Amino acid sequence: MNKPHSAQFGTVAARSAALIWMALAVNGLAQGFFAPLESHPSLLQARLGLEAAQAQLRATLSPVSFQAQGGFSFFEVTPPPGAPTCPNPLNPQCASLPSDGRQITLGLTFTPFPFGDVSDAANQAALGVEQAALGLRQARTQLEAQAVEAVLRVRLAETGLEVARLGVQLAQANLEASKLRESRGAASPSEVRQAEASLRQAALQLSDAERNLALARQSLFELIGQGSAAPPRLIVPSQGLPPQVRQAELQLANAQIAYDRALRGVLPVVQGSYTRNTSDNDSLTLSINSRTLQPTLSYTNQSQGRSAPQNRIVGTLQIGLSANIALGVADAIEAAQKQVDAARQALEAARRNSKLQEDLLRSSLQTAEQSLANALQARADAERSLAEARERERLGLVSPLSSLQAELALAQARLSLEQAELNRTQRILDLYRYFALPLSEVNR
Repeated sequence: MNKPHSAQFGTVAARSAALIWMALAVNGLAQGFFAPLESHPSLLQARLGLEAAQAQLRATLSPVSFQAQGGFSFFEVTPPPGAPTCPNPLNPQCASLPSDGRQITLGLTFTPFPFGDVSDAANQAALGVEQAALGLRQARTQLEAQAVEAVLRVRLAETGLEVARLGVQLAQANLEASKLRESRGAASPSEVRQAEASLRQAALQLSDAERNLALARQSLFELIGQGSAAPPRLIVPSQGLPPQVRQAELQLANAQIAYDRALRGVLPVVQGSYTRNTSDNDSLTLSINSRTLQPTLSYTNQSQGRSAPQNRIVGTLQIGLSANIALGVADAIEAAQKQVDAARQALEAARRNSKLQEDLLRSSLQTAEQSLANALQARADAERSLAEARERERLGLVSPLSSLQAELALAQARLSLEQAELNRTQRILDLYRYFALPLSEVNR
């Protein structure tokens, strides 16, 4: 059963108002780390789209609208018979005809409540506001997720640079040790050349790490500028309405509006009006029709005044009935109903697909958390290995080269940990994108 227009509009308008409030409230919540994103072009574009949709809704629900209409007529007349010898102006044949005429109509249309076609337009405008608000949430979520990823990529690049520097130090120490052993006859020239090649490779890796860090910092600067605030610690979103499901709901609502419009098109329209003649040239008219229930008050002035006996009519009440039923109207209604059924099935498919997608995202998050736990254990093992190597070096059991190798291994473990942390964060951010849930709304 189709919902009544007033109830349908109330539901859509209430939901739309809630989304508008939420979108505007985020502007006050986005402080600290996310504050610089408020001036990003993609976010400004989405916000302007929402403001345009809100303006369209206000225009549709305007309680009063003004109309003005005017027209001029020019007449081509023939002179009355015997005009040169027509001395009696009281003779109708001798009366002169005007050469032009004018008519001006000014009107006010009132909308006390949305009904019929007005309700359809208001519902569609409210759905447009919801779509624009959803687009703003998606744009904000995407930007905030990119900013968090950019910070973590900078940290990863900094750790990578540290590993590359330690690699150069180790390669340099290994080269010096190889040359020393060669001078003592314990190493061949081939081993020295291999050590030199290792040093050159380490230098290339250092240069590459420096470039990666510069690019990561530039990417972060493009998003948040010189901001130094740290990103919030993310919590895993537990639930929410995916945008694809909400889009399917909006499409179903639009299809329902189209069906209601098609069904209303076959209903007869009752029209009523009352005209009050205030003078021979002026009149006031109050009219209304059953399709929109919008009363219209209009004033008309015409240069050609009413003449006897019409000037004795003070008021006129008119009631009319009109219907426009074209061939194939039943097919049009059936097509609209099929569109509603198709939209309903699309909504069900979106719900099922979204549930499967959410399960896959949460499974990927669990895998990332396990990898992070392994990386934490590997770092702890590397820290213990470094402590042991330094102790053995202090006791003179191993050379300083062994400690340097253990230090490099620890740096590599830290790099793997940073990569695992980034991977876990990306899986969490995938859930935020999936729900179109801005990070600034949840992580404060």
